[in-house]
Amino acid sequence: MMRIAEHPQEMIPETKDRILEAALAVFGQKGYHNATMAEIAEAAAVGKGTLYWYFPSKEKLFSGMAEHGLGLLERDLLAIISDRTLPFPDLFKGVVGYYLEFAYTHRHSARIFLNSMNSLEGNSELQDQFLKLHNRFNKLNSEIIRRGRQEGFLRPDLELERAETVMAGLLSAFIGRCILIESDHQLGEETAFIYDCFLNGLGNR
Repeated sequence: MMRIAEHPQEMIPETKDRILEAALAVFGQKGYHNATMAEIAEAAAVGKGTLYWYFPSKEKLFSGMAEHGLGLLERDLLAIISDRTLPFPDLFKGVVGYYLEFAYTHRHSARIFLNSMNSLEGNSELQDQFLKLHNRFNKLNSEIIRRGRQEGFLRPDLELERAETVMAGLLSAFIGRCILIESDHQLGEETAFIYDCFLNGLGNR
């Protein structure tokens, strides 16, 4: 297997991206504590010297990997939410559908995000980073709920923080299904169910 030079003169974006993708796969499969830099170097087809030149520690690599993978998700969700022409039902379903599609096609990233606070126990710096990441996604969800209140789809007295918790709980549960279940998912049907559950509940009225 061909490897690039152990001590590159400058960072090559393609090599850095390959390392980050390899880190996603290895960390996603083995978790932060069990994964090794040697395994990630092998998966990325680079020497350990090259890996450490790009990322001087496992902690820095994990941090960079999180921003790389989840930053892409955040960027795409922001693009959906920024479209002010979307009525609330389309906005909600568009965001939820994208969350589920991302989890189904990027299982390693989704698994890391869901399990981060527990799997990183003992590393306060990384836990703090993931707490900030969670808060950034909560802000996106808050904007959706605000739009729902403004357009009359949600109660005007709805407490924002508790509504965020309900939405996050539904998303986490269905994202977990996307990670655990290997068979094809009916993402459209699941998106519609989450929308109906969030707006109408499960009661027989």
